[in-house]
Amino acid sequence: MAAYKSAPMAIIRRMSRLRVPIILPAILAVLLGACAAPQPAATPQPTASQTPPPSATSTHTPTLTPTSSPTLTPSATLSPTPNFVWGLINVAMASCRFGPGSGYLLRTTLYRGDLLEILGHMQLNENWWFLHSVERPNFNCWVSQELIDLGGERSFIYPIANPHLVLPFTGQPYGPLEGVGARRSGNVVTVFWDSFEYLPGDDSLQNKYLVEAWVCQNGGFVFRAYGTNNNSVEIQDETTCNEESRGRAFGSDKHGYTGWVEVPWP
Repeated sequence: MAAYKSAPMAIIRRMSRLRVPIILPAILAVLLGACAAPQPAATPQPTASQTPPPSATSTHTPTLTPTSSPTLTPSATLSPTPNFVWGLINVAMASCRFGPGSGYLLRTTLYRGDLLEILGHMQLNENWWFLHSVERPNFNCWVSQELIDLGGERSFIYPIANPHLVLPFTGQPYGPLEGVGARRSGNVVTVFWDSFEYLPGDDSLQNKYLVEAWVCQNGGFVFRAYGTNNNSVEIQDETTCNEESRGRAFGSDKHGYTGWVEVPWP
């Protein structure tokens, strides 16, 4: 490069001595341009594509706005809804008896809120229901329907003809009552019998005698049971019903009932 730079200057001196008229600026521009090293051409840079590369399709996930949880208020206790005809005792204590009537011996006591399965009612006496406590399914007895709040359809409570489903019978030494008879005065029938004495400790402290009667009352044929500690009982019996009235009498002790005696109905 140094040789290229000194050559032009020598030519200029020689020409100046020869007194050659030149235009120095023009000559210098030509010579300097010839000596200048050639500049490399700029490498063209690829231009960026105007079409953006395809991007993966994104699924927009909505932002869930948290909602406040509802405040739960405890609900009132619901009555049970079992799949049988049921009821609840509605008094503090209810007598559950061996037969369909208050004249029968007491079997157990039920309490307010006890859940009962109602198995049926006494035929000709819908006021007495045969049932068991759900907690004691093999312990059946009879309760007056007014002591029960029914939880199902009353039409599903079917009649039961036999009042002795759970009636206990006592053995010796007590036999059937003796001297059983009856007399009528208008619409009142008096049933009577001979009394007997308990052995020591056999008194049930309840009704000693029982009369079951199928009679006509208030124009309808009904079943009624009468308990007493006397040796007679008066029973209303009208003569306007087509059915034939009848009855039977029992004695009892703390173990159960004697065999019954048919009442010769007047």
